[in-house]
Amino acid sequence: MRGIWNGHITFGLISIPVSLHSAVEASERVSFRLLHRKDQAPIVYKKFCSKEDVEVPEDEIVKGYEVEKGEFSLIEKEEIKKLEQEAGGSRGEMEVLQFVEFGSLNPLSFQTPYYMAPRKGGDKAYSVLREALNETHRVAIARFALRERPTLAVLIPGPRVVSVETLRPFEELRDPKDLPIPASTGKSAEVKMAKLLIDQMAAEEFDPTAHPNEYKKGLQKLLASRRRFSVKDQAPATDNVVDLMDALKRSLGKAKAAPRRAASHRRGVA
Repeated sequence: MRGIWNGHITFGLISIPVSLHSAVEASERVSFRLLHRKDQAPIVYKKFCSKEDVEVPEDEIVKGYEVEKGEFSLIEKEEIKKLEQEAGGSRGEMEVLQFVEFGSLNPLSFQTPYYMAPRKGGDKAYSVLREALNETHRVAIARFALRERPTLAVLIPGPRVVSVETLRPFEELRDPKDLPIPASTGKSAEVKMAKLLIDQMAAEEFDPTAHPNEYKKGLQKLLASRRRFSVKDQAPATDNVVDLMDALKRSLGKAKAAPRRAASHRRGVA
């Protein structure tokens, strides 16, 4: 697998050369293009000015943040570059901030999974980190720049591979306090019956192959039954890459680790 990020994991005086690889096979997804029913030509999108009703070239487009309805603050590329420099950080460095128990993490924060592999000269240190994490039942919280975006992530050890799961910023998670959640029912007879049912349906471990994607199988069968035709794009695809801050803040130092939970959970990976 081709690496999408190359750099070093750093903690203490240790630096391990590693690479990140996508853990998701994009080619397995069934995706569609929008076509014009009349002539099967692909639909393309152009950037138009809503006021002048004219297409706007890339060099005339700036970024704006909607402060209030209809009111924007503009940000120039030079200003973003300045913020990147002020943010500091080292490109190509994954800095471990702390080690925590896996059970202290909120699974709703998990965003995108990757596999991490050692690069030349990093095999021994990689193995030591993997085994130490497994034996202590802990994961590592780290920060690095991924695709020029400062990213918080968790390093999760498995029997062979250390996986990396990027984390959503905690501010993005909604607080469920306003949901109509019922209070605890205590040790009712219904709870006891439910526990018996859970025990009957329990398995030693989750087997994803036992739950295939029936929708995908049916969709592939449907597509295989349709005739094929060839069309040419009427316009070249536009590049819509967004320039974002690529510097990460170093925050080890005297930061306190998250509170430990009584129960330690481990997440199995390949």
